[in-house]
Amino acid sequence: MTDDQIDTFGLHILCIDDSKSQLVLYRDQLEGLYKVTTALTYQEAIACLTATKPDLILLDMEMPQVSGLEFLDILRFTPSYAGIPVIIVSGDERPEDIKTAFVRGAADYVRKPYDDEELRLRIARLFRLILGPRKDEKEAAGGLNTAQELLVKSLADLASARDNENTRHLERIGPYAAIIARNAAKLAKYRISIDNDFVEKISQMAKLHDIGKVNVPDYVLHDPQALHSKEFELIKKHVGDGARTVDMIRLAFPDYAFLDFAHDIILYHHENWDGTGYPEKKAGNAIPVAARVVALADTFDAVTTKRVFREAKSFDEGVAVVESEAGKRLDPDLVEVFRLCLAEIREAFDKYAD
Repeated sequence: MTDDQIDTFGLHILCIDDSKSQLVLYRDQLEGLYKVTTALTYQEAIACLTATKPDLILLDMEMPQVSGLEFLDILRFTPSYAGIPVIIVSGDERPEDIKTAFVRGAADYVRKPYDDEELRLRIARLFRLILGPRKDEKEAAGGLNTAQELLVKSLADLASARDNENTRHLERIGPYAAIIARNAAKLAKYRISIDNDFVEKISQMAKLHDIGKVNVPDYVLHDPQALHSKEFELIKKHVGDGARTVDMIRLAFPDYAFLDFAHDIILYHHENWDGTGYPEKKAGNAIPVAARVVALADTFDAVTTKRVFREAKSFDEGVAVVESEAGKRLDPDLVEVFRLCLAEIREAFDKYAD
């Protein structure tokens, strides 16, 4: 079979570029041959990846904040997307950058300005190479859980790819949040808002709280020094970026109401009980309960996890930090719940230790 004889029916290409004119050009050049989806930002790209996993990605090297090379790393370390071939399309002709792109997982590199026919031939060549393996992958994935579970897993994998220092933070925060929520449900104050469904959802959705960090540059995420004000402002944007990402996915899946639950966790888990947090400076009971629970679990795990700029605190020291934040960062009633279920927290702490 020659390149131009490949059966392209149903093959999906995701084009990621911060230039609207370039995305229009991709549609003009490729639609009719393939299903083409375009993304102007990484939030849109993640939504597209999650909604309909593409067969190939065209990726601009020079994207705002997070570069194309950094996004290659995110894809490479995300099991759900590591097998998707990526063609870098860039005006960057520096040999060292081109070599780095291949080292970090690019399947091909096309320089701008490019010849339309050459791009189509390169895409067809890649599809000819991957059609057999991709068919096997899809058949193997056929027995995996429900569509909702696969969607959450894909998002969790993306979040894990940006988790600092390759810790098990995202494995711990779900069990911590579930333990706190389940015990809080025993109190009259939370009995109406927390039920078994809430506990099940938070155990899964808590791990998505930092999905917006996909849009934070590596130099900020892995800075061994204390963050400067400009860097902290970039970090703060991750809550809004993450919430917009799940909102875009929600549009593609109108029946997936559980994403609304994830939205509240992602957007509000850095709000403080005393109103000093971000992004909206909500205070007290105005902060959604799910976000308050995750904030507590995240606070405990953050201080008991080793980072490049400090050593991890012990279990008891972590408990002391949580207690010191009661009525400040954290819901004081939830802190009391936390104190009453320390045996369960300790069990999860030991089970998922780094």
